[in-house]
Amino acid sequence: MSEDLPNPEEQPVLDVHPPHEPVHGWRDFLLHILTITIGLLIALGLEAGVEAIHHHHIVKDARANIREEVEENQKVIALDQRYLASNANTLRQNIAILTQLKSHPGQSPKPTLNFPWSWNSPSAAAWDTARNTGAVTLMSYEDAHGYSLTYAQQAEVNAQAVVYINHHHAATIPLDINPDVSALTPAQIDEMIHGCATALSDIQYLEDLIKGLNVNYKGLLSEQ
Repeated sequence: MSEDLPNPEEQPVLDVHPPHEPVHGWRDFLLHILTITIGLLIALGLEAGVEAIHHHHIVKDARANIREEVEENQKVIALDQRYLASNANTLRQNIAILTQLKSHPGQSPKPTLNFPWSWNSPSAAAWDTARNTGAVTLMSYEDAHGYSLTYAQQAEVNAQAVVYINHHHAATIPLDINPDVSALTPAQIDEMIHGCATALSDIQYLEDLIKGLNVNYKGLLSEQ
């Protein structure tokens, strides 16, 4: 019958051996204790050093990934700001057309209303990964706090974008009921004007949130 050999990886890191020779007196005993203690301290120090290097690499990789994500999110948000500015102008034009239509029904040619919208949500994948892998707990308080505030602001921006998009779609409900713009009733026109104004207000608030987010982005990138 063959005997299974022990797996070296399963052996304890610290292997302390008893003295090979008999101990003669307290002096030898204390010398053996001192030798063992020094060996243990060296082994623990080496293990702590390896662990510290490992943690350093984890944090370094997490910070690099977050920086790359923030740089990409800056580009995404800059594009979203251009979309929002264009959409805001379109909503103002719709309000002007609807106001004119209410004052002068039956216009010819029929007025045209437009409701385009575009939004690209900035990503939080690198931040979520850093939290899930424990990298955030290894960072300094200042770094972790800065990242947390920035991504919280980013989540608020995304949440407000959803509110804006929902109100933007809701403004078109009267057209789903009556696709002929010139045949809209005064009540339906008022509903659409209110809907466009609500979506426009959402954009203005969203733009304010984005300004704060951009400040946070720049702060993070300047610190790294």
